[in-house]
Amino acid sequence: MPIGKIRAVIQYLEENPAGGGSGSVTWASITGKPAVIAAGADAAAARTAIGAGTPYTLPAATASVIGGVKQAATQANSTATDVAGVVADLNAMLAKLKAAGIMA
Repeated sequence: MPIGKIRAVIQYLEENPAGGGSGSVTWASITGKPAVIAAGADAAAARTAIGAGTPYTLPAATASVIGGVKQAATQANSTATDVAGVVADLNAMLAKLKAAGIMA
């Protein structure tokens, strides 16, 4: 507990000694409350209540959805000396892009 909180508790107890009041504290009189309080009997139940710790699955990329893709396998620089060789190199690169999910 931070020192400031301890001081506030001590000050409260000094100003409200046992037996001198109703013995209860109102929610409004408590300072330094978190903005959001998760429901739950313990920390694990609170995490479940707010969905913390729920695994996220990255969607596959599609033409209309941004998603995760794998890195494509490397394609060597073309050394083709004719059109058929360039076509073969291009088709090899396209196959690698498709296998990685970068292209449909």
